[in-house]
Amino acid sequence: MRTFLRLAGAAVLLVLMGLMLSPGGTLDTDPLIWDKAAHFIAFGLILWSLGVLFRRLPRIWAALLAIALGAAVEVVQGYIGRDPSWGDLLADVLGVAVALLAWAVWRRFRPREAF
Repeated sequence: MRTFLRLAGAAVLLVLMGLMLSPGGTLDTDPLIWDKAAHFIAFGLILWSLGVLFRRLPRIWAALLAIALGAAVEVVQGYIGRDPSWGDLLADVLGVAVALLAWAVWRRFRPREAF
């Protein structure tokens, strides 16, 4: 199970990074809400991926790493023909914060098992 979770975490991380760093077009249908929701969900998944890949890394450090990754993505997007946005970074931070909170609630009810 541990190997499967790590492979899934790596796959999620690679796919999301590929999507965020590829030169892409814009969405024509109400892009603001869908773009922010996508960032929110993506960075919750990125935090999960980092937690799975680096189990011994404290969650707060994983959260800070995910936020730093979000900031770096926004900087790089400015160089590859996409629009960097403070709003996207805010959605990234909120996604990480909610995922961290969900992990803390889950952890309270179900302690981490040693693998």
